[in-house]
Parts: sequence; structure tokens; C-alpha cells
Amino acid sequence: MTIKNLGKKFSFNNLSIKQKMLALYFLAFILPLVIITISLTKWINKTIKERQFALAKTSLEQTSSLLTSILTNCEQLGDTLFSTRAVQKALEYQFTSEQEVYKYYSSLSFLPDFSRSNPDVLNFIYYTENQTIIENAYFTRTNDEIKSKNWYKAAVAASGRPIWVIKNSETLDSQTLALVRALFNRTTGTLTGVLALHLDNRKIEQLVNAHKDQTIVLVDGKVAFSSRPFAFKEKLSLSTGLNIGEFKSDNILWGKDRSLTMLYGLYHEYGNSITLAQIIPRKDLESATNFVVLLCTLLMAGGSILSLSLLQIFANYMAKRVSYLQMQINRVVQNNFELGPRLSGSDEFAEIYDALMVTSNNIKTLIDEVYRHKIQREQLLARQNDIRFKMLSNQINPHFLFNSLETIRMQAIEDDNKEVAKTIKLLAKILRHNLSVSNNPVSLKAEIEAVDNYLAIQHLRFADRVKYSIDIHTDISDAVILPLLIQPLVENSFSHGLQDRKIGGLIEISIDTCNGGKVFQISIKDNGCGITKEELAKLKARLATGTVENFSSSIGMVNVNQRIKLFYGQDYGLEIESEIEKGTLVTIKIPAEFNSDGGKNV
Repeated sequence: MTIKNLGKKFSFNNLSIKQKMLALYFLAFILPLVIITISLTKWINKTIKERQFALAKTSLEQTSSLLTSILTNCEQLGDTLFSTRAVQKALEYQFTSEQEVYKYYSSLSFLPDFSRSNPDVLNFIYYTENQTIIENAYFTRTNDEIKSKNWYKAAVAASGRPIWVIKNSETLDSQTLALVRALFNRTTGTLTGVLALHLDNRKIEQLVNAHKDQTIVLVDGKVAFSSRPFAFKEKLSLSTGLNIGEFKSDNILWGKDRSLTMLYGLYHEYGNSITLAQIIPRKDLESATNFVVLLCTLLMAGGSILSLSLLQIFANYMAKRVSYLQMQINRVVQNNFELGPRLSGSDEFAEIYDALMVTSNNIKTLIDEVYRHKIQREQLLARQNDIRFKMLSNQINPHFLFNSLETIRMQAIEDDNKEVAKTIKLLAKILRHNLSVSNNPVSLKAEIEAVDNYLAIQHLRFADRVKYSIDIHTDISDAVILPLLIQPLVENSFSHGLQDRKIGGLIEISIDTCNGGKVFQISIKDNGCGITKEELAKLKARLATGTVENFSSSIGMVNVNQRIKLFYGQDYGLEIESEIEKGTLVTIKIPAEFNSDGGKNV
């Protein structure tokens, strides 16, 4: 079979009606649906990842700010202790007796005040080279063991500059983060001691442990604190040495898991650095996006299967009617003019059947008349030829009419109509929002977007008959609300308030706070026909009783009011004002500090 013959075989005009419907279904519905779903899934995936990253970064920056404050306070205290002349004199002076030492210590009574002035510092100790000093809580004589410690060597090598190290705390008998600084005789330049300020581990551990993901404080690449058990002094394959306030993120392999590392510089001076690191497994970041992808896929698959099933039922129904009509035509072609029962309905197929029935009856009448008058054979043959020609003509016309109508209908489906596409997109957003709602509060911003989409569709339908505006006069980024409180009122305003408006209809939605920002006030106002005083009084009485079943005409508004009072309390609900021929104003009042768990926001 040649390509030309193959093309003719699968030409659109050579396909059956059922095949044409299925082909158009895949081209006009399934293919755009797949493209929209893939694009939407990618966008949602990207948005959720960016939001999760931003939240994690903000949390890390807050912790970094607190840790930086602790380090800065400790450095300021270290500067004070380093420059205290009375202490420097004690480190340099050679005492001759214990009484002389204790007498001098009495002049250093201010040291405990320094310790108490900074709650982030556990204690501070002067490790002195002066062997005539008596050891106490603030002075310790050095020995060979102390001098061999890495932190001591690092402090001496820094020549008086403050550096951060990991060292053992004699008070807690555990490792801690300490600021060390060597002191030198100002005259001779000889080493007189090393000042060590030990931070309170509990303060730092509390900040680090507040994160659900593993958070680490690194000093020169070594672990000082970790929110999960981790070996100290173990070198990590993480970038360190970031400047103060510098942020960096990177992908790493943490154990066997792909993870995202976020680094924040806390301190960086003269090669000495402190870095805050957080390790977030990629599977945790991707779990929410994977759920969205799965949900979108399932919705697309479910919608496709449902629509395909409905199309299959409709295609079978159409094929059955076409097959029945074709069978009746074949009867007439075979000179059998006794047709079957009439097709039900009044569509094009029923009209074609009626035309076929009339043709069949006419042929029967003509044949009967020929036999009844016993026309001569020649006349009979001529009449029969004429009848066959008319039969052929009547056989062709229904086919031609049907194919012409079907071709026009299919061409209309294939037309690119941007307004229809925009309406479908807005409707998809409304359906996605309404399907996702539950009994729990949702974002007020999402509710407003759903109402905006609904009004946009109505504006597309009715053009200048109705316009709308949404004014937000307060911050609603973190606000939550029970789902489907606003949309029923907007629908009621549109269907009842503006039903007689031919042009100039207006719906105004306003969001603000009152009572010192403690109450959200959501107003829906229209310029419709309004409500009479008598009807308004009855409606307010219905809202007060809260019995939905008894008031079918206002069931939506009563239902909304009842839901608000049941969830938020009797102090909240709906307020309605109306004036005949001027419009209606409905106001929703709910607490502004309610969170999604039904409690007060912090």
C-alpha cells in the first residue's frame, strides 16, 4: 500500500463518526490538558520549592542574628577584661606572700559584676604565667599541660587578637565555644597570660535545637555544636570562612542522602571563622512538591478517564442512531419500504428519518398507483427508472446534509477562542480551590483569589452589565478564614441584587480591620434592587434564629452566619444593610487573630 493510499484510508472524511469524535477528543481536550497540567505542575513545584527555601533561609538568618549578638556581646566583654589595668597589674606583679595576693584580690571585687553583666557568658578565666598568684575562680596558673593545648598556642600566636576556639570548660567538664586572647606586658612585651571567656552552651544549644533539620555551628571547619549527635573536631566537606552576614547554599551528599546545605557567616577575622550550617535532605524539600505532582496527575487522569467514559457513551449513542438510520436507508434501497419504529427525539437524525419515511411512503404510493392503473410495460419501465433515480437522489441528499452539518460543527470546535480558554482557566482555578477545601480554615488570600476568579467569569459573561472591585486595606498575608464564607454572599449579590440590572451593575468587596485590628471586616456591597424594610427585618430575624432549614430563600446567607457563630463565637457573624433601589451591604466580622488550629495567633 502506497503512502498516498494510506493517507486516503486515514483521511478525516473517511473516519467513522465515533473515530472522528475520539480523534477530536484527544486533539482538543487531552493534548491541551496534558500541556496545561505539566506546565501547572512545574510552576507549582518551583513555587513550593522557592517558598520552602525562603522559609528555611529566614529561620536560619534569625538564628544567625541571635548567635551573632551573643558573639558580639562576648567580644565586648572580652575587650573590657583585656584592657582592665588592675588585672594586667596583677598578672605582671610578683607577689611576696599570700596575704599580699588576697589583699590585692580585694581590689578586683568588680570581676563578678562583669560575669553577671553578660548572661551569655558562663565564666571567664585568666590563665597566667605569674606563678606567685593564688588560683581562684578567675585566675589559674599555667603549666606544661595547659601550654600544650591547641587553643593556648593559637591565642599566643594571635599576638593579642581575639580568636574563637573549641576548648574544654573546667566548670562543666565539657567542650564549649570560647573566646581566647593573649595578654602581654606593655613594657617588655613578654607574655603574661591568656584570657578565656566560655560561652553558655545551653543558650547556643537552645537556638540550634530549635530547627527540625540538622543545624551545626562550625569553628574553623570543626563542629562546635550540633542539633543531632555528631563527632566533635570532625572535618566536614562544607564551605567555611564566610564573611559576617554572608549566605551560601549548595547541594551535597550528606551520608547517603542528597541534601541542601545552607551556610551563614557569623565571624571571620584573621583566618578565624565561625559558620552556622543547616543540612536539609532533598527528600524533605521534595515531599510536598511530589504530593502536588501526584495530585495533579491523578486529577488529570481521573478527569481524562471520566470524560473519555462519557465521550464513549455519547459516541456509542451517536453510532447507534447512525447505524439504525443507515439500516433503514438500506431497506429502502432494497425496495423494502416498511421502516422500523421512528427515532426518538427531535435532532438532525430524527429529522432525516422523518424525511426518509416521507420518501418511502411516496415511493410506495407511486408503485401502488402504477400497478393499480396497469400502465403499459414501457411506461412502467420508464416510471421504474424514474423512481430508481429519485430513490438514488433521496438516498444521497440525507448523507450530504448530515456530513455537511457534522463538518460545520467540528470546525466550530477547532476554532481558537481566547475568551473561552480564559474562562476555562478561571473556572479550573475555582474548581481546584473548591475541591481542596475542608472544615479547617484556609488562607484569606486564597479565598479572595477564588472570589476574584468567579467575578471575572461573570464579567466575561455579561460585560458591562456587571463590574466589580476588590479593595484590601490591611495585611492579609497570614490571615485565615473558614472556606466558602465570601463566595456564597457574592453569588447571592449577583443573582438577586443585580438580576434586573441591564447595565451598570457594581459589586464592591472591601477588607479592613476594626476594634484596634482585632476584627476582620469583609464587606460585599452591590448597587442592585435592594430589600424593602419589611423583608430586611424578616431576614435579620432569620439570621438571629439561625435555623437554615426553615428559610429556603435565604439559606445561603443564614448558613454562612451560622457557620461563623459556631466556629468563632456568638460575637461574630453577618451584618446586613439595604435600601430599596440603592443596593445592599453585607458585612462579615470574624476575629483577625484566629489561626488554622482554631486558636489565637502568636
